[in-house]
Amino acid sequence: MRLSLSNNRGWVIIRTVFFSLFYLYLWMVVKPHLIYYGCGEITNFPVFYKGWAFFNEVVPHPGGPIKYLSDFLSQLLYYSWAGAFVLTVHALLICVFTGYYLKKIGITRPRIISIIPSILLLITYNGYTYHFTTALALLAALVFACIYIRIAPKDNILNVILFLFLTVVLYLIAAGAYLYFSLLCCIYEIFFRRRFSVGLLYGAIAVCIGYIVGVLVFKVSIIDAYSELLPFSWKIADYTHPEKLIEAVYALYLLIPFVATVFALWGLFTQHRFFLLHIKGPSRAKSRKSKHKRIAPDKSTDTDKTTASYKQKISTCCELLFLFAIAAGTVIYFFNSERKAVFEVDYYLGNKQWKKVLDIGRRYQNNDHIVHALNRALYHLGLLPSDMFSYKQSMRSFMLSASEEGHSPWNKIGTYYDLGAVNKCECVLADSLEKYGERPELIKKLAIVRIAKNDIPSARIYLEALNKTLFYSGWASNYLKQLDADPNMSGDEEIQRLRSLMLHEDKGELEFLVEGMFIDLLERNPKNRMAFEYLMAFYMLMGDNEGFIQNIDRLDDFNYPQIPRHYQEAILSYIYLTKNMSDLQGRRININSLNRFKEFMRVVELYGNNRQAAFYELVKNYSDTYYFYYMYRVSGLQNE
Repeated sequence: MRLSLSNNRGWVIIRTVFFSLFYLYLWMVVKPHLIYYGCGEITNFPVFYKGWAFFNEVVPHPGGPIKYLSDFLSQLLYYSWAGAFVLTVHALLICVFTGYYLKKIGITRPRIISIIPSILLLITYNGYTYHFTTALALLAALVFACIYIRIAPKDNILNVILFLFLTVVLYLIAAGAYLYFSLLCCIYEIFFRRRFSVGLLYGAIAVCIGYIVGVLVFKVSIIDAYSELLPFSWKIADYTHPEKLIEAVYALYLLIPFVATVFALWGLFTQHRFFLLHIKGPSRAKSRKSKHKRIAPDKSTDTDKTTASYKQKISTCCELLFLFAIAAGTVIYFFNSERKAVFEVDYYLGNKQWKKVLDIGRRYQNNDHIVHALNRALYHLGLLPSDMFSYKQSMRSFMLSASEEGHSPWNKIGTYYDLGAVNKCECVLADSLEKYGERPELIKKLAIVRIAKNDIPSARIYLEALNKTLFYSGWASNYLKQLDADPNMSGDEEIQRLRSLMLHEDKGELEFLVEGMFIDLLERNPKNRMAFEYLMAFYMLMGDNEGFIQNIDRLDDFNYPQIPRHYQEAILSYIYLTKNMSDLQGRRININSLNRFKEFMRVVELYGNNRQAAFYELVKNYSDTYYFYYMYRVSGLQNE
């Protein structure tokens, strides 16, 4: 008995240490708030509204209670510490009930099996995916299976009544996850209670309940009646991209049935103690235990107990180290640092932490989304005209054309918004709202855009929706009060900024005609500095020196202390290629820029037509310049 208590104590220590590290890793490394914001990568993150209207919309359907609970708990990912706590408790509960089920079917060693579901969940979080709802449905099914095993009577009729009751209740709570519960009960009855007819009957009952309750009573489609909230549902077909890690969720669902079936077959074929306990009957096995207990003399001593305790401590440490090695190896193997960087960049952009965007951008310059975000941060830091070619640039990443496969419209919202291209911003917001659902950040931007366009009734609809969310209600309430006091929002600087920049109508329909958009914005407001700098960046990326020079006089509209470095390099390139002097209207080229350009051209002329040989000489000192980019269409190679 004392050894048994020691074993339990050791297992408690293992779980405590493991899940403490699990929590800290989620909080400090994964940072669940990144999953909450989604970055245009997570398309199935739920929305949650306070009040009875949303409750009545979600709950009175099969699976509604689990979905409502999941929607609520998911909002806590807004704070990383709270989100990590929710995810850790969920993983711990799955571990506890998995262990209980395995113990009831005779599997007590290795206990490590009950931890595997937590590692599978960690894989999904580590990959920045969202599968919490279906994982919560699995927990509900597992809890009901353990309840059935715990209170199942010996009488067959009472057993069937209990199973029928639990199945119907679970179907209402967790929809298709009731099939998982039924499967666990069937495995238990067929393999471990040796009641084949009862197990087969349970399978038939499960099929009938899905049709009767789901299709006939709630009028859901026959497919949804059996698959809702399961990872095999057609509704998550769009999430089967390798980055969504749906295979880890499949493994999560299949783990217990697989282990239980293998264990049962192993017992049948090897005639081990399992066969003795479950085939020859528990009463005979019990009598054999009692007999041995009566005749075996108690030879235990204090030394034996000390040795057993010492061995137990060694076993606990080894088991903990083995578990830590598995978890650490899994985390390292499935960790995608670039994917995390994309999520971090999106979060930092939303919070205007421009320097942090640059820090990440320096490390991941082959990612178009990150370079697009980096350019936006460079503009806000006043560095775009002087430092943009210090990074890898391309037209592909500059405005993230929708024609480029894999680019999310989400990524362009902030750029259009900052430019004052309100109509285009609203269009992308509407597309994103349809694709990603009613995400608070999207609704918030839409409300601001509608106010800027003086569409106050529509803006109120968005603000009232935000007022029912958990973390945006304060902001929405404040804006509603301002609208009541001043419908024109004359005192709101952001609204006035957008109104001073926005076009009253778009002249071009094709999204990739960004040059026309920049020119239109400048015609609307010549002081739109971002539109000017993005237009000049566009000309440089296109290698269009003529277009660049034609707009150089716009420098007068802005208070640059001197001509920005890349603009000087573009002017020098134009003069060298055309032999025409550009009218700088009193401005001067910096002597350092001039000397550097001369040295660049000296190396170019030295190698003549052998541009490849010149490349290896020039890349060392000039890959951060416009003229290097103009010649080779690459930049920022000094960072490699």
